[in-house]
Amino acid sequence: MKSISKKSLLTVMVISLGVLSLASCKKKPGDNPDNGNKISMKMTVTVTGADQNDQVDVQVSAGNHDASQYGAPVWKMNGTSQGNQQSILIDEKSFIGTTKTYVFETVKPFDFGEMSISVVNLEGGPITASYKTEVDGKVETNENMVIAVDQSQNKRFTYGSNK
Repeated sequence: MKSISKKSLLTVMVISLGVLSLASCKKKPGDNPDNGNKISMKMTVTVTGADQNDQVDVQVSAGNHDASQYGAPVWKMNGTSQGNQQSILIDEKSFIGTTKTYVFETVKPFDFGEMSISVVNLEGGPITASYKTEVDGKVETNENMVIAVDQSQNKRFTYGSNK
Protein backbone atom coordinates (compact mmCIF):
# COMPACT_ATOMS: atom_id res chain seq x y z
CA MET A 1 0.00 0.00 0.00
CA LYS A 2 1.31 3.41 -0.93
CA SER A 3 1.76 5.91 1.91
CA ILE A 4 0.83 9.59 1.65
CA SER A 5 3.77 11.98 1.77
CA LYS A 6 3.91 14.85 4.24
CA LYS A 7 3.97 17.31 1.32
CA SER A 8 0.78 15.89 -0.20
CA LEU A 9 -0.99 15.82 3.15
CA LEU A 10 -0.02 19.42 3.94
CA THR A 11 -1.16 20.60 0.50
CA VAL A 12 -4.54 18.91 0.95
CA MET A 13 -4.90 20.46 4.41
CA VAL A 14 -4.12 23.99 3.14
CA ILE A 15 -6.60 23.66 0.26
CA SER A 16 -9.27 22.27 2.59
CA LEU A 17 -8.75 25.12 5.05
CA GLY A 18 -9.23 27.67 2.28
CA VAL A 19 -12.40 26.01 0.98
CA LEU A 20 -13.84 25.69 4.49
CA SER A 21 -13.10 29.32 5.32
CA LEU A 22 -14.88 30.51 2.18
CA ALA A 23 -17.83 28.20 2.82
CA SER A 24 -18.13 29.35 6.43
CA CYS A 25 -18.72 32.92 5.29
CA LYS A 26 -22.13 32.09 3.84
CA LYS A 27 -24.75 34.56 4.98
CA LYS A 28 -27.28 33.13 7.42
CA PRO A 29 -30.83 34.30 7.98
CA GLY A 30 -30.84 37.09 10.55
CA ASP A 31 -27.31 38.30 9.74
CA ASN A 32 -26.91 42.02 9.35
CA PRO A 33 -27.38 43.03 5.74
CA ASP A 34 -24.24 43.80 3.73
CA ASN A 35 -23.51 47.48 4.21
CA GLY A 36 -21.87 47.69 0.78
CA ASN A 37 -18.33 48.28 2.05
CA LYS A 38 -16.03 46.42 -0.30
CA ILE A 39 -12.23 46.20 -0.18
CA SER A 40 -9.49 46.03 -2.77
CA MET A 41 -6.50 43.88 -1.86
CA LYS A 42 -2.91 43.60 -2.98
CA MET A 43 -0.79 40.81 -1.52
CA THR A 44 2.94 40.49 -2.18
CA VAL A 45 4.80 37.28 -1.26
CA THR A 46 8.54 36.61 -1.64
CA VAL A 47 10.16 33.27 -0.79
CA THR A 48 13.90 32.59 -1.08
CA GLY A 49 15.96 29.54 -0.18
CA ALA A 50 13.29 26.92 -0.95
CA ASP A 51 14.09 23.87 -3.06
CA GLN A 52 12.07 21.00 -4.53
CA ASN A 53 12.44 18.98 -1.30
CA ASP A 54 10.78 21.66 0.84
CA GLN A 55 7.08 22.44 1.17
CA VAL A 56 5.83 25.96 0.49
CA ASP A 57 2.12 26.73 0.03
CA VAL A 58 0.74 30.22 -0.48
CA GLN A 59 -2.98 30.67 -0.90
CA VAL A 60 -5.01 33.82 -1.50
CA SER A 61 -8.79 33.97 -1.73
CA ALA A 62 -11.50 36.60 -2.00
CA GLY A 63 -15.26 36.57 -2.02
CA ASN A 64 -18.54 38.35 -1.49
CA HIS A 65 -21.50 37.59 0.74
CA ASP A 66 -23.57 37.04 -2.40
CA ALA A 67 -22.92 35.37 -5.76
CA SER A 68 -21.71 38.53 -7.52
CA GLN A 69 -18.13 37.28 -8.05
CA TYR A 70 -19.08 34.06 -9.82
CA GLY A 71 -18.11 33.93 -13.47
CA ALA A 72 -16.12 37.18 -13.25
CA PRO A 73 -12.37 37.81 -12.88
CA VAL A 74 -11.20 37.86 -9.25
CA TRP A 75 -7.37 37.98 -9.16
CA LYS A 76 -4.41 39.22 -11.15
CA MET A 77 -1.12 37.43 -10.41
CA ASN A 78 1.97 39.41 -11.41
CA GLY A 79 -0.31 41.54 -13.59
CA THR A 80 -2.02 38.65 -15.43
CA SER A 81 -5.73 37.92 -14.88
CA GLN A 82 -6.37 34.51 -13.35
CA GLY A 83 -9.95 34.33 -14.58
CA ASN A 84 -12.75 33.64 -12.13
CA GLN A 85 -10.63 31.72 -9.59
CA GLN A 86 -11.75 32.78 -6.11
CA SER A 87 -8.70 31.10 -4.62
CA ILE A 88 -5.16 30.67 -5.93
CA LEU A 89 -2.67 28.20 -4.47
CA ILE A 90 1.00 28.18 -5.46
CA ASP A 91 3.67 25.86 -4.08
CA GLU A 92 7.47 25.61 -3.81
CA LYS A 93 7.81 24.94 -7.55
CA SER A 94 6.75 28.56 -8.12
CA PHE A 95 9.67 29.85 -6.03
CA ILE A 96 12.58 27.65 -7.20
CA GLY A 97 12.83 29.27 -10.64
CA THR A 98 13.80 32.84 -11.40
CA THR A 99 10.58 34.32 -9.97
CA LYS A 100 10.78 34.67 -6.19
CA THR A 101 8.06 37.33 -5.75
CA TYR A 102 4.37 37.09 -6.58
CA VAL A 103 1.91 39.99 -6.45
CA PHE A 104 -1.78 39.12 -6.17
CA GLU A 105 -4.31 41.91 -6.74
CA THR A 106 -8.08 41.80 -6.73
CA VAL A 107 -9.61 42.85 -10.03
CA LYS A 108 -12.52 44.60 -8.28
CA PRO A 109 -13.48 45.20 -4.62
CA PHE A 110 -14.74 42.26 -2.54
CA ASP A 111 -16.37 41.77 0.88
CA PHE A 112 -13.51 39.75 2.36
CA GLY A 113 -10.18 38.14 1.58
CA GLU A 114 -7.64 35.76 3.05
CA MET A 115 -3.99 34.91 2.70
CA SER A 116 -2.32 31.83 4.17
CA ILE A 117 1.31 30.81 3.96
CA SER A 118 2.81 27.52 5.09
CA VAL A 119 6.52 26.68 4.91
CA VAL A 120 8.19 23.40 5.88
CA ASN A 121 12.00 23.38 5.55
CA LEU A 122 12.99 19.75 5.14
CA GLU A 123 16.66 20.22 4.20
CA GLY A 124 19.21 22.75 2.96
CA GLY A 125 19.68 26.25 4.26
CA PRO A 126 17.12 28.56 5.85
CA ILE A 127 14.04 29.67 3.92
CA THR A 128 13.01 33.30 4.11
CA ALA A 129 9.42 34.29 3.42
CA SER A 130 8.11 37.85 3.43
CA TYR A 131 4.51 38.84 2.86
CA LYS A 132 2.64 42.11 2.76
CA THR A 133 -1.07 42.81 2.36
CA GLU A 134 -2.50 46.18 1.44
CA VAL A 135 -6.23 46.73 1.89
CA ASP A 136 -7.58 49.79 0.08
CA GLY A 137 -3.98 51.01 -0.26
CA LYS A 138 -3.24 50.76 3.49
CA VAL A 139 -0.67 48.20 4.72
CA GLU A 140 -2.44 45.72 7.02
CA THR A 141 0.22 43.00 7.25
CA ASN A 142 3.96 43.28 6.58
CA GLU A 143 6.02 40.46 8.05
CA ASN A 144 9.08 38.27 7.47
CA MET A 145 9.80 34.79 8.73
CA VAL A 146 12.95 32.71 8.59
CA ILE A 147 12.46 28.96 8.77
CA ALA A 148 15.47 26.85 9.78
CA VAL A 149 16.02 23.25 8.65
CA ASP A 150 13.55 20.78 10.20
CA GLN A 151 11.23 23.65 11.18
CA SER A 152 7.88 24.87 9.86
CA GLN A 153 5.65 27.92 10.17
CA ASN A 154 2.05 28.56 9.19
CA LYS A 155 0.27 31.92 9.07
CA ARG A 156 -3.29 32.79 8.11
CA PHE A 157 -4.73 36.29 7.77
CA THR A 158 -8.28 37.37 7.02
CA TYR A 159 -9.35 40.80 5.80
CA GLY A 160 -12.61 42.69 5.61
CA SER A 161 -13.82 46.25 5.56
CA ASN A 162 -13.01 48.35 8.64
CA LYS A 163 -15.89 50.70 7.87
